[in-house]
Amino acid sequence: MSFISKLSKGIKGASQALQSDEYEINDAKIQCVHCGYQHFELGEAQLNTAGLTFLNLDWANESVSILACKKCSHIMWFAKPVKKVI
Repeated sequence: MSFISKLSKGIKGASQALQSDEYEINDAKIQCVHCGYQHFELGEAQLNTAGLTFLNLDWANESVSILACKKCSHIMWFAKPVKKVI
């Protein structure tokens, strides 16, 4: 295999890894509880509380990971960070 073909294959693999949209938590692959699909958009949401909002301290609230299914758009919330499957 020539250097150019190896380089091309390596770049293609790196590109696919960056575009990966499958996630896991606690070494278990996540799938949509509604449709069973395994491809998601990753986001983050803040868990606002009335007390900290009243004190204008929303920045002190915890954040969670959210995954939106790319097939049915069901949204799942995770208190622990999710890891991208490579």
